[in-house]
Amino acid sequence: MEFYISPFGKDSNPGTIEQPFATFERAKLAIREYRRSKANQSESYTVIVRGGVYELSEPIVFCEEDSGEQGNAVVYRSYPGERPVISGGRRFSPVWRPYRENILVADLPECCKTSSFTQLFVDGKRQIRARYPNFDPSVPGVTGYTHPTGNQSTWPHRELRFDPQQFTDKRWSRPEEAVLHIFGKNYWGNLQWEIKDIDWENHLIRLGHGGFQINDVMQGEDATGIDERSRFFIENVFEELDSPGEWYADFREGLLYYYPGAEVDLSHAVIEAALLQRLVIFRGSQHSPVHDIVLSGFRFARTEGTYLETYEAPSLGDWSIHRGGAIFMEGAERCEIEYCHFDAVGGNAVFVNNYNRNHRFYGNLVEEAGESAFCLVGSKHLTMGSQLAYPAAITISNNEIYNIGVFGKQTAGVFISVGRDHVISHNHIHHLPRAAICINDGTWGGHIIEWNDIHDTVQETGDHGPFNSWGRDRFWCLEQSHGPASHCAGDVKKDARHPVIIRHNRFVDYKGWGIDLDDGSSNYHIYQNLCIGISIKLREGDYRLVENNIFYHCANPPGIHIGYEHNHDRFLRNIIVAHTLADNPEVDINFEKGESKGKLYEFIGPPPDGRWVEELDYNLFYNDLGQFKATVHFRPLGSRTEHYTLEEWQAIGWDQHSLFADPLFTNPDQGDFTLQPNSPAYSLGITNVDLIGVGLLHDFPNDLKKLT
Repeated sequence: MEFYISPFGKDSNPGTIEQPFATFERAKLAIREYRRSKANQSESYTVIVRGGVYELSEPIVFCEEDSGEQGNAVVYRSYPGERPVISGGRRFSPVWRPYRENILVADLPECCKTSSFTQLFVDGKRQIRARYPNFDPSVPGVTGYTHPTGNQSTWPHRELRFDPQQFTDKRWSRPEEAVLHIFGKNYWGNLQWEIKDIDWENHLIRLGHGGFQINDVMQGEDATGIDERSRFFIENVFEELDSPGEWYADFREGLLYYYPGAEVDLSHAVIEAALLQRLVIFRGSQHSPVHDIVLSGFRFARTEGTYLETYEAPSLGDWSIHRGGAIFMEGAERCEIEYCHFDAVGGNAVFVNNYNRNHRFYGNLVEEAGESAFCLVGSKHLTMGSQLAYPAAITISNNEIYNIGVFGKQTAGVFISVGRDHVISHNHIHHLPRAAICINDGTWGGHIIEWNDIHDTVQETGDHGPFNSWGRDRFWCLEQSHGPASHCAGDVKKDARHPVIIRHNRFVDYKGWGIDLDDGSSNYHIYQNLCIGISIKLREGDYRLVENNIFYHCANPPGIHIGYEHNHDRFLRNIIVAHTLADNPEVDINFEKGESKGKLYEFIGPPPDGRWVEELDYNLFYNDLGQFKATVHFRPLGSRTEHYTLEEWQAIGWDQHSLFADPLFTNPDQGDFTLQPNSPAYSLGITNVDLIGVGLLHDFPNDLKKLT
């Protein structure tokens, strides 16, 4: 059975192609009515949605009664050759009049006067809320900021001290409307505050609501502290409206001010304000789930930012998060989102919350999202007995994700917390402020991360990698990780029950730790990955098997950081090629790592008792120095550092069968890392890294942006 929807339809119509419905709500009702009237409950249902813009006044909500059947889903899909837009915004046609040089003013429409919207779009492009300093697109995330002074107030911060020589010379009439965006001093992400007021005489910005966008339960001031290293800007200030593309809405007076860029023709421009935070909600429960619904071929756009909404820490990783997204799913099974375009949504694109099972997100494009692309997040405190408040067996495959984290910088292409058995495959993830894929805890593992093409990550933050994880679970110890204690890992598999597999991925970056298994990350099998410009970090954790990977011209060499005593880590049959020019030292809150300059290992704080790892052997090393170099910084950090040749390294029991030799890659400058037939790697049991088919699959829809 087919029904049709069109922006030009009517809900009084029968829903045919000639006389379509106007809304999704009417189509859902038609399916329910048709089912009740038919004895055959197994009939297939498809809702075909014509092109055009569907401006929602409230989200589309799917409940249990809207479900299909296993193997016979209810499908909502775009009409062939068309791309319907599901919008949380409202188009309006301002009547502009001059205000002052370069700035125009218009009356806000009634629909926008009470919304206090924070995003304005002109011809589909997000505009800039009037700010200081002005936005500078030349180096995103670095330019367009200023810095506070070094003598900040006691943490947690209630005020920010600024240098009047580096701050605006304007005086703001409504500072209480302004919003501060600032990076923490260690650049693990950024924070936002509403400003309470400004003491111009004493150079103080007093902070109101906000500052919760990073989890500081474990790390405290290191996570959310501010000092002279922090970059910041302040937006939504009328007096700073002085640059093309900037706007300011005066909701008290019902006026919109705008400084159009030279490329904007306001006589024909489409003006839109984002009003809704969510567009589609799947609302069920573990015992009454909504299930077997497919959304295919839509563009989701114009949702509001959420960075000042309620945040929480889902576990003890560094993340704090708002449980929300343009698509929000809770209590759902076997649903699919495919071939859709998430275009500059204000918060997360997709949020899969608590109980969810067996969803598939395939062939989608996510760009310029305010926060993360896909978030799979459960709740430990709600998971007890028969209550399973976490996502499991979610597939995220064949998606392109880039230029996200416009507002939030502790964000990711895929974020996982409290879940199990997810598959993240064949995605192209690039140009992000932080990690492409992040796992916030060890609960409960079983994920497979494979065939992803990942590059240009961690562009605005630090102390991270294109893949990052934490494992601060029940046996993790803060005094071991960031203090003087040293002991065994404990029974980490009580939480990290199943191994996380990372295989057949291509990572390309030129800074950071690379595959960053941070605090306590345990039970990982990492193999057959090509890492260009980065390597791997094994911070305290256990049961990590790293084998048959290539680490080429790494910013930081492979290393063990603050290792557990008597751990079961193994590092075997890897190729490590270093180059002095690739060195790019990284800063950790416990140490500032010096130059590597061709080093092949750098261990920072290995365990003082027992072997540093269970096995370290059959590896192939090479660098431009022509000799093996390894460095070990012993605990307590700062007390002793030793440097080793290969002979000295082997004399203390490591890499007994490993070799220093040119691996003879076929053409690494052109990206061909296959081994030549006479490569010494073969004698060590190393095989070629299989990357055939890495990245997007052949059916990824390259026309996602073109259709409207």
